[in-house]
Amino acid sequence: MSKQASPTLIGGFVVGAVALVIAGILIFGSGILSTDKRKLIVYFQGSVNGLNVGAPVKVKGVAVGRVTDILVQYDMDVNQVQTPVVIEVDESRILGTRAKDETPRALRIKTLIDRGLRAQLMLQSLVTGQLYVDLNFFPHTPIRLVGKHEVMGLHEIPSIPSPTEQLENTFDEVISELRKMPLQQTFEKLLLAVQHLERLLGSPELTQSLATLNQTLLETHKLVHHFDSKIDPLSVDLQATLKDTRTLMQSTYREMTPLLKNAQQTLSEATAAMSQAKSALVGVEAVTDQDAALDSTLKELSAAAQSVRLLTDYLQRHPEALIYGKSSPRE
Repeated sequence: MSKQASPTLIGGFVVGAVALVIAGILIFGSGILSTDKRKLIVYFQGSVNGLNVGAPVKVKGVAVGRVTDILVQYDMDVNQVQTPVVIEVDESRILGTRAKDETPRALRIKTLIDRGLRAQLMLQSLVTGQLYVDLNFFPHTPIRLVGKHEVMGLHEIPSIPSPTEQLENTFDEVISELRKMPLQQTFEKLLLAVQHLERLLGSPELTQSLATLNQTLLETHKLVHHFDSKIDPLSVDLQATLKDTRTLMQSTYREMTPLLKNAQQTLSEATAAMSQAKSALVGVEAVTDQDAALDSTLKELSAAAQSVRLLTDYLQRHPEALIYGKSSPRE
C-alpha cells in the first residue's frame, strides 16, 4: 500500500506558493526591479527634521519616487555640516521620459536644472510633522549647488527653501533689523514725550484755555442763532420789495409807452414846421435883395430863422428835450 500524503506538507507547499505569488506581484508591481529608476542627491538649506527614509518624492502631488538615504557630511572648507538627501525617481511614472534620447543623462539633467527644476521640502502631515520632497520648476530662482563633487556618483538637484523656511527667514530678518534699531533711545524719547504730554494736559493754562474756548463757542452759537432769527424777516422783506419794484417798473413802462409815442409824433410835426420855416426864410432872403427898405425887418427875421434853425438842430440831436426840457440828465 502507498503511503498517504501528509496534509501538513501539502498545506506548507500551498502557503509557500501563495507567498511567492504575492511577493512577485509586490516586487514587479512596485517597480523595484525597474531599470528606469534614477538616483539623485539634494542638499537642503534648512533642517531635515521630519524627513525619513522612504518618504515620497512628488511632482505636483503625484508620487514618482522615494527617499532612499539621508546622510551627514562635514565640509572642512566652510566648517559646516551638510545633510545630503538621496532620492530615487521612477522615470516610468513621468510621461515623455522613456522616449529614445541619445543625449547623455548628465546633460539632460543640466538642461532640466537650467529650465528651473528644483527640490523643496513640503509638509506631508500637520499632525505627524512628516515631510516629503517636492520636485517642480521654479525658473526665476537661482541655481544653488552645494556639493563641490558628486557624492556616490550622483547628480545634484538644486534646492529652494520651503514656505515655512521662507517665513522663518523673513521673521529672522525682521528681528535682526529690530535689533539694529536704537530701541532703548526710542523708548526713552517716547516716554519723555508722554510725560510732556501729561504735564501739558494737566496744566492750569490749558484748562483755562479750554474753558475760554468753550465760552467762546457758546457765544458764537448764540450769535449765529440770533443772526438766523434776523435774517429770515429781512429775506421776506427783501422779496416783497423786489416784487413791488418789479410791479412799479411794469406800470411805469405801460404809462411811458403812450408818452413816447406822442413825443415822437410831436417831433415829426416840429421837424416838418422847421422845414417850412426854412423855405420861407429862403423866399424872404430873395425879397430882401429887391427891397432895401425892409432891411431891419429882414435882419430880425434872419435872426429868428437862425434861432429856429438852431432849435431844429438841437431837437434833432436831443428829441427827448420835448419831454424832459433842456436840463435833462440825458443831455
